[in-house]
Amino acid sequence: MSQRTVLLCDLDAFFAAVEILDRPELAGKPVIVGHDPRSRGVVATCNYEARRYGVRSAMPMAEAVRRCPHAVIVPPRHQRYAEMSRRVMEIYARFTPLIEPVSVDEAYLDVTGRPGLRVAAAIKRAVLQETGLVVSVGVGPNKFLAKLACDLSKPDGLREIRADQARAVLAPLPVDRLPGIGPKTAARLRDLGIETAGELQRRPLQWFNAVFGSRGPLMYRLARGEDDRPLQPQSRAKSLSDEITFDRDRPAAALLPVLLACSEQVGRRLRQGGCLAHTVTIKVRFPSFVTITRSRTLPYSFDDDATIYRTARELYETHILNTDLPVDDPTGRRLIRLLGVQVSGLVDRSAPRQTTLFDPESRQRQRLHQVIDDVRRRFGERALVRGRRLHGRPRRPSHA
Repeated sequence: MSQRTVLLCDLDAFFAAVEILDRPELAGKPVIVGHDPRSRGVVATCNYEARRYGVRSAMPMAEAVRRCPHAVIVPPRHQRYAEMSRRVMEIYARFTPLIEPVSVDEAYLDVTGRPGLRVAAAIKRAVLQETGLVVSVGVGPNKFLAKLACDLSKPDGLREIRADQARAVLAPLPVDRLPGIGPKTAARLRDLGIETAGELQRRPLQWFNAVFGSRGPLMYRLARGEDDRPLQPQSRAKSLSDEITFDRDRPAAALLPVLLACSEQVGRRLRQGGCLAHTVTIKVRFPSFVTITRSRTLPYSFDDDATIYRTARELYETHILNTDLPVDDPTGRRLIRLLGVQVSGLVDRSAPRQTTLFDPESRQRQRLHQVIDDVRRRFGERALVRGRRLHGRPRRPSHA
């Protein structure tokens, strides 16, 4: 079984960041999101300028204002935060259907089989470019190490903790950095002469069983950076997409290899998530920033690259190459700034489905995809490349 690649994405000072987005004049000032300090409310969140004065989430508002009297107090707007959260979650869903939301500003993503740091960097760019928000991302072989990597790198963080680094990274940290160890348990451990995770690592399993009872085996593993808790997606994504923004505008006639590359990425994510799709959509943005989409729904469900690419190519040739759309270049070439492929109408692969005489699903093709996906998972995305992608294939600035 291949090692998992898990991301923890955490929006920095989310509520305060949204308020500053909507009111740019607040940038650079300490901002506290909370109700009137004369009430008994607490700080919902604050930006890093306010944190320099010792203000923290869940602190009584009166105490926060005492520490930072010149802070701007902004009442929370939860509907607005939910709206921005949905936008960010939609961006995450372009990278993987395996998403476990933890809160309005935090989510785990499973991107097993892909280079975690590259995917994380692409997510950070996409969130910043499309929403103006900053997200810190931790990468690890499990949920605990991904969360720890994120926490250790904030704000605007990007860090990976590999399995072979886990014990050394954990060793100097206080025991309360481990999940499940709160202030009372930490105080109890200090009474036993244990203050760091490294000191815990030197204790045998029997000691953990005596101190933690039924949680002993779990705490023993966590102290060593081991965590086999699965992601628990609340619901499947409604769509999956892959798109590339070019470093310079490119002629439309030369982009079929890019369309194929996007189709393969989407197909692999479908199979990774155990999904089938019904609809293929292409997205094209021109140098003028005019963006168009064209879709086709098929009479059967699919998850294979060939069906996605064939449908995307037909849409592209019909609506982009062979139309009277205006050109953007004095030489008469039609130029493109962004190209993407999306699939939607997702269903679980195990669900009953209708087939037709033209259904592309076959055992032979299914076995082929399993082999290709496995090779790329083990040896990297470029280990196997279709011949049609070898010429004119750009580097991928937007997605890993």
